[in-house]
Amino acid sequence: MQAMNKTRRIMEEGGTSFSNAFVTTPMCCPSRSSILTGKYVHNHNTYTNNENCSSPSWQRQHEPRTFGVYLNNTGYRTAFFGKYLNEYNGSYVPAGWREWLGLVKNSRFYNYTLSRNGAREKHGARYPQDYLTDLITAEAIRYFRYSKRVYPHRPILMVLSHAAPHGPEDSAPQYSTAFPNASQHITPSYNYAPNLDKHWIMRYTGPMKPIHMEFTNMLQRKRLQTLLSVDDSMEKLYNMLVETGELENTYIIYTSDHGYHIGQFGLVKGKSMPYEFDIRVPFYIRGPNVEQGSINPHMILNIDLAPTILDIAGLDMPPDMDGKSILTLLDTDSPANRFQVNRKAKVWRDSFLVERG
Repeated sequence: MQAMNKTRRIMEEGGTSFSNAFVTTPMCCPSRSSILTGKYVHNHNTYTNNENCSSPSWQRQHEPRTFGVYLNNTGYRTAFFGKYLNEYNGSYVPAGWREWLGLVKNSRFYNYTLSRNGAREKHGARYPQDYLTDLITAEAIRYFRYSKRVYPHRPILMVLSHAAPHGPEDSAPQYSTAFPNASQHITPSYNYAPNLDKHWIMRYTGPMKPIHMEFTNMLQRKRLQTLLSVDDSMEKLYNMLVETGELENTYIIYTSDHGYHIGQFGLVKGKSMPYEFDIRVPFYIRGPNVEQGSINPHMILNIDLAPTILDIAGLDMPPDMDGKSILTLLDTDSPANRFQVNRKAKVWRDSFLVERG
């Protein structure tokens, strides 16, 4: 987040940041499935980026129970833009989304295929019209403005799911030379190896060689460069909400599906490890009655997103969700959501389960 000054200004100064936000499984498809359903991996059964990811059983059992479905059923104009699940093949529109612009398969910035409401749409390598970050931002803004013009009294749920900073780390051309001396990845655990007190992979992983360390420096630069376009996206969305007069009536949530390691414990790159560099994520929320400029220390998880979104919409949480709404942690003198006035005293978790497929 150090590189994303616009996002931090919008979300930190204008909302609450959670200093202890984590994912329960630090891998793309399992975590995204948990975000959508509010369930731990052992309950939605998507264990890896391949095993059961967007599978027929997922489509049959769990996809009809995402937060998009619940809000769509109550009259929200629901829309999804960007990366969905790694094995999503674009042959159908998942239940619950009135507007759908989903990336087929895994992350790309150019030369990808989108499913636009069920029709496959191929994109090339032109900037800016094919650059995924900019394209889905423009489409989301267009949809929001259209919805407010044609259906002014209908509430809107939009998910903007960026590929950045995922590989292949293609930045917008104007940012291709940014951060020449990036060093945020040089943390106390950088190249700290071997680790005889940890699980077997860590016991056998030795220090990186100089060529690997130089690679981590390059990778950090490229990842940060892609995030500058996400930072621009946040500013464009914020400005749109200001221009349409909807900012004070809108909840904005910003987070990620997992962390990442770049040289930590001698691991050159990747995720899926049960350590803080892979499970800790940024988490910001701003909106009605959310305290501005506040840092909240409570432990929140990716499985809390779906219950929170339902709570914002005034809906009861289904019994099969494992997470909890974080709105109770945001209570000020006024209710955090107009549908629920009286809340119980804050009782919150002090531990959670980390799972890996």
